[in-house]
Amino acid sequence: MKIMPARLALVLSLVVATGSPLRADDRGGRFGAAPDAGADIADVAPLPKFPGGAAPPAGKPDRRHRDRAGGDPADIAGLPDLPLSAIGVVDSPNSFCTGTVVGPRIVLTAAHCVFSEYGGVKLPDTFLAGHGDDGTLVEARIVEAFVPPRFNLETFNKTNDIDGLDWAILELDRDIGDVTGIVEIAAFDRKALKSYDGGSRTFVQIGYGEEDGERVTIRRGCTVMEAWDDGTFGHNCGSVSGDSGGPDLALIDGRWQIIGIESAEIDTENIRGVDMAVSATSFAREAARHR
Repeated sequence: MKIMPARLALVLSLVVATGSPLRADDRGGRFGAAPDAGADIADVAPLPKFPGGAAPPAGKPDRRHRDRAGGDPADIAGLPDLPLSAIGVVDSPNSFCTGTVVGPRIVLTAAHCVFSEYGGVKLPDTFLAGHGDDGTLVEARIVEAFVPPRFNLETFNKTNDIDGLDWAILELDRDIGDVTGIVEIAAFDRKALKSYDGGSRTFVQIGYGEEDGERVTIRRGCTVMEAWDDGTFGHNCGSVSGDSGGPDLALIDGRWQIIGIESAEIDTENIRGVDMAVSATSFAREAARHR
């Protein structure tokens, strides 16, 4: 992770490079949303967003909006178990991010995780699924990746022009989905995302950042503060270095599904330091194609 002059990118490395395609039952209404959940939400123009500058120091926990899950982290208020076995560490020698298994050998993470600290494209080494105090459930080598062709790290770090492109699809050297499970993707539109505004409609955010990649952190009660037309949304859950690429999960039809992934921190006209996620609408089609 590096605090850039303009924003915080939630990965533990300095990234300034040009991206390209790479080859080398909603239970009781909580945490969920019906397909038409946003139908009665006023679709007003979103607040303008700006590159962030109110980030905590690299690697320091951001507790402004933290609501850590208590008790057994695999169970939230009697709801189905979270798919923790399918979430893990996207590991490189000098940095790490969070990723989620979305296909038999496909992992979803953030685009800015696929670059070296010296500015060149660099595949992460391995994916550690279900990583924790007791070890790793499955470890697999990362052999290929795809990032949107228009993604450019320098542009991403200094502007808000291409925020919705901060996603990447990683291919592993073998199938692991039968062991870890595969997490579904729910591509909600802007209205549906805005319905996650608190009360009975919140989501869960999961990442490895706070514990330096050694233990997963679960943040519950997350709400959407704003949703933008470029395929991103701002939330209040808090993110730290290493959380990049981590999934935002909503309980939909009795299953935890990805509605977004963690990306960076930005400002709006009214709020400094809004945690920004890339909406699943940005990557759902490409993820399905790679499966």
